[in-house]
Amino acid sequence: MIRVSVETDGGGCLRRLQARGHSFARDGYSPACAAVSCLLRTAGELFGAEGAADVRISLPAEGNMDITVGEIPLSLGERFRGITDFLVIGLARISEEAPEDLFVQVSHIK
Repeated sequence: MIRVSVETDGGGCLRRLQARGHSFARDGYSPACAAVSCLLRTAGELFGAEGAADVRISLPAEGNMDITVGEIPLSLGERFRGITDFLVIGLARISEEAPEDLFVQVSHIK
């Protein structure tokens, strides 16, 4: 089971993400795990590509990913909200289709 915790701010931008775990299928290949990995890595690359923002990405162990977003320049607010929306909606759809493989929790901080 993959567990993803997402925290967004009042503007809908990602502030913190923690992903833990893997999903395994009988034949060894899990489409849900591959899809989650792809979304997380792509979002991480997009957030990290913005040098003007304070973004920290950590891969502490296999199956683990942390993203922390600090100060977001005003000029990047809409971009970060768009990336966050895409990520959260994508994770929600995977969780709906494969609830035994992915649990997503989204919370909003002030």
